[in-house]
Amino acid sequence: KDYLTNSYHVNVREHIDAFDKLGIEAKFQKLSSGGAISYVEVTNMSENLDALSELIDYMYETIQYAEINTKSDYCQECGYDGEILLDENREWYCPNCGNRNHKTLNVCRRTCGYLGDNFWNQGRTQEIAERFVHLDNHLLGE
Repeated sequence: KDYLTNSYHVNVREHIDAFDKLGIEAKFQKLSSGGAISYVEVTNMSENLDALSELIDYMYETIQYAEINTKSDYCQECGYDGEILLDENREWYCPNCGNRNHKTLNVCRRTCGYLGDNFWNQGRTQEIAERFVHLDNHLLGE
């Protein structure tokens, strides 16, 4: 892989649901005197607010500090409002119109604790591509 990881976080490639991931990381947050945060990756949950609420309740009861990452992307060429994707060469493109122009794609991802949309180096792009989605719209509340 072209990137390094640190901290007590479950590896981004680990196939684990949001609840198990947070449960594991909560144990380490208690030991981390230098600060602690955990993240879970989710899809667009706007159609399944019950599942999102269940996740937030679990976070409140289980872990010191956590955030929920979702994709907030936009294609200025066609107006697509959804997840901009990566191809096999780690190049971003709009799944609706095929646009690959970085100047007209807004791709927003958490990077080192901050939300950014400036595109990333090869290593960070690989890490983003390998992030496992811990909760999708079909896992809970249906």
